[in-house]
Amino acid sequence: MRGTYPHFSPALRCVRFNSSRRHFSLPIIQISNGTFYRQHPAWQPAPGQDVPPNPPLFPGLTLSLPSASFPNQHWAILSPSSTIRTAFLQILRGQLLCFPPTARSYPFLLSEEMKVKSPKLRFPERAIEYVGFDVERKAFGGAYLSARYESRVEETDFTLAQYLTGITGLNPGEDLVRERTPDEEVMLQVVKDLELAPFFRKPVSMLSNGQSRRARIGKALLTRPEMLCLDAPFIGLDPFVSQHISQVLHRLAEASSPRIVLSLRPQDAIPEWVTHIVYAGEDGEVGALGLKDEVFQFLKQQYENIEESFAAQDSSREHDLDPRLVEMREVGRHLSEWGGFDVGPSDAETTDRPVLSRDAYEKVDTSATPRGEPVVQMEGVRIKYGSNSVLGDWTQDINGRARDGLWWNVHRGERWGIFGANGSGKTTLLSLVTSDHPQTYSAPVRIFQHSRLPAPGIPGITIFDIQDRMGHSSPEVHALFPRNLTVRRTLESAWSETPITKPKLTPDASKRVDACLQWFEPDLSPILKDGKTSSGKLDWASHFMFGELSFSAQRVLLFLRATIRNPDIVILDEAFSGMDDLVRDRCLLFLSRGESMTLHYQESGPNPIESDISKKGKVVVPGLQDHQALLCVSHSRQEVPGCIREWICLPEPGTGPPRFGRFDGPVELSYKRWNYIWNWPQRP
Repeated sequence: MRGTYPHFSPALRCVRFNSSRRHFSLPIIQISNGTFYRQHPAWQPAPGQDVPPNPPLFPGLTLSLPSASFPNQHWAILSPSSTIRTAFLQILRGQLLCFPPTARSYPFLLSEEMKVKSPKLRFPERAIEYVGFDVERKAFGGAYLSARYESRVEETDFTLAQYLTGITGLNPGEDLVRERTPDEEVMLQVVKDLELAPFFRKPVSMLSNGQSRRARIGKALLTRPEMLCLDAPFIGLDPFVSQHISQVLHRLAEASSPRIVLSLRPQDAIPEWVTHIVYAGEDGEVGALGLKDEVFQFLKQQYENIEESFAAQDSSREHDLDPRLVEMREVGRHLSEWGGFDVGPSDAETTDRPVLSRDAYEKVDTSATPRGEPVVQMEGVRIKYGSNSVLGDWTQDINGRARDGLWWNVHRGERWGIFGANGSGKTTLLSLVTSDHPQTYSAPVRIFQHSRLPAPGIPGITIFDIQDRMGHSSPEVHALFPRNLTVRRTLESAWSETPITKPKLTPDASKRVDACLQWFEPDLSPILKDGKTSSGKLDWASHFMFGELSFSAQRVLLFLRATIRNPDIVILDEAFSGMDDLVRDRCLLFLSRGESMTLHYQESGPNPIESDISKKGKVVVPGLQDHQALLCVSHSRQEVPGCIREWICLPEPGTGPPRFGRFDGPVELSYKRWNYIWNWPQRP
């Protein structure tokens, strides 16, 4: 039974904040009481046809983004839902159906000024560029995962310079080259601002994930749009690059060259230069919009009202919270953590009472996982492309002796966090473990105590043996994963040599697939959105394709695919980035505890408790086991699993050896642990 909360209404009305001290020009976008749909609201599916719901988005939205104003306006959409954030940016570009159709207009683009300035930019889809980072590596070539690690390239592989201009054909015509080649000075400035100069003549397939994100921003800037919509631009970037990119975007936004609109997660540190916020919930309704400080003050008041209501409740019993209360509370918690508003220090940092992370680990964790045999052994690894060293260009102290290259062992039972700046070699390091890197054959690397190549009397290990004993989720896997597999078939592919070959399913494997689909049905099933409840059947998993799911749901599915078999090594490379906040928390708990625990949001906060399945002794997927090793890459404190104890921070090239350390509890519950990785001053 749920409690009632008289001080807070979950159904937020849209609150607008305005200031009288303003001077505006023609709006570049004008929306007046518009409501948006993905499909026509009168459309009806055929009988028995499974289709995603079609709820109204941003109902009654009124918004005006001026082409110029004093002082300048810089807008961002803030929402815990990646789907809603993306939909908002699509609406700005003229996508999605608008009702009434006249509610959305582009006065500035139709003005005489724009007619003279650039007639081709009078259309929203040209004047307003969108840069999203879902499946970001697809645009960077490579027919297979190891292509980015090869020093020799094919004739069809194009350089960063070619990618930025869009001239990627083998024999481009002179007219095409003339049309797309930007001014050299502008090109060099963009490359310099985005810290891409060292890669200008290199194949884009060799860029790291963070570098490829910056390249996409650069390509959009070179089209000289009037407005640039950046969808979650800081996901996957290390803290230092994020700060630098934010400064570059600020400079561009101040000059209106172009105007910038960001989409941000609540956990993101919102840039100081952002002046206006649109806050929207997971239901697609705008809760507040206007000046940032006033929107934050409103959200702070809502957050404090929730906390006061909880304090007034009967403390002798706990209530499961309404999902909208959970959403609002989590948004408030994130905003208060990074300083969006101050509601006092975190309990997890200031009290001595036992505190559990979202995956059920105490702040100081005294439990121990037995340390087994080594599964990864690197003894002096150094990866070079010609004269360019990308990993291991240092000397390490090994038992009092100076040894060249990377020396690193991973044992069964260990949970490793792999950190470092973009381009420091994190994904290259993992590619040696997965054997995707061609130099794995020659490097001093042993996987499961075997080298890739056989030696006299010692057999090697095949790529199929390696991949059969690993689970891997990463942006590269996401980019190249087949879109035409069903949801069920995607999970079943964990038992196949490749995603498109027939899986070797056992009765236990089928039970595990059903268990995962049942457990995450609200997050994976498109037909359970909009308040619908489960029928108990899993037919939808055989009807909907991987490519039909939202970006967040695709990430969840690939995470489950990597962990469902309890393989010897689980590799999660930015696996949680792009997930909506609440489902990310459930995935973190599922990683360590499987079906044995469930996450309840109550008055006292997120509360991992024993699940009903566990009480009945029917757990099929148990979570991480003692025989498994975990390797996790992340740039966000909230996305580091609570079980991580060992860590390595790779250095930027030429700055010395890597740093190693050990946590005594989950990173989530201590800023000090997170700051120590990056050598930051301790948070007060």
